[in-house]
Amino acid sequence: MEHPTRSPDEAGSGADVLTEAAVTSETAAPVVVGVDGSIGAVGAARWAAALADRLHVPLHIVTATPYLGHSPSELAMAARVAAMADHHEWADRYLGAAQAAVHADRPNLTVTTESSTASAEDALATATRSAQLLVLGCDEVSALGALLLGSTTLATLDRARCPVVAWRGGSVEPSQRPILVGVDGSGRDGGALGLAFELADRLDAPLWVVHSWALKGFADKHRPSVVDWDANTKGQWRRLNELIEPWHRRHARVNVTRIGESAKASHALHIHAKFAQLVVVGRRHGGSHGQRIVGSTSLNLLHHCTVPVVVCPFESEVG
Repeated sequence: MEHPTRSPDEAGSGADVLTEAAVTSETAAPVVVGVDGSIGAVGAARWAAALADRLHVPLHIVTATPYLGHSPSELAMAARVAAMADHHEWADRYLGAAQAAVHADRPNLTVTTESSTASAEDALATATRSAQLLVLGCDEVSALGALLLGSTTLATLDRARCPVVAWRGGSVEPSQRPILVGVDGSGRDGGALGLAFELADRLDAPLWVVHSWALKGFADKHRPSVVDWDANTKGQWRRLNELIEPWHRRHARVNVTRIGESAKASHALHIHAKFAQLVVVGRRHGGSHGQRIVGSTSLNLLHHCTVPVVVCPFESEVG
């Protein structure tokens, strides 16, 4: 399922962030969750199931051989062979444990499973082509967790064609806490704002929209003595309202709080994330391999945020 980079006023029929068909048919694009036998993966599967239930779509549980990087060395090849053998032995148990946990929570939810002999990176990237959302368990937020995050999650994000949720925090179902989204206007916010409105609407949750701007960078380009700070601030608020207005017309029942921060985007989002149930951000899809995430607000949140982070891809703009 392709995800739009256009506003509701520009988008035509069928260009919804979450398709209308998803709420009426079991054949709709599913929520997909990747599992690897860990406790975190089971928690992610339960959260993904709860979300699928609220979106009225099926859940698809996938397990695959671990992502081991792209090193062609003999040692790496030997490790890959061992990982494939281990996967063959344990895959059914991984899927069975996740499916049993989901069934105990939601016995009426349609659930399918898949054991892939491909690497996790390839299997999950393929799954994103036909998914509503992809959920991955990333519940360890620490220096070690940040290091480990660089494997499957970042490799999958690099190729994902649908929003990817890095699940953490322990909650196994959506709540009434706010959904937090960061916007800056890039690619109509890459679908992040639209996705956040859709989720808030479907989950009956309030939406907090954060727009941040760094006055230091602005001052570096202008002489501080001649900068009209009041006009600049008013301009930032006007930009925020212009971004929100078309989506709010479409989702009128969503309770929206507008938040403007004179701070770096990652810092502003971290401040408010402690009160939210999840955070939604956009990610540019384009550029050279390995440079689409590194150094971005998305990466900062993926490494340090203690609630689920939804990363929504969008195409790089030309010109």
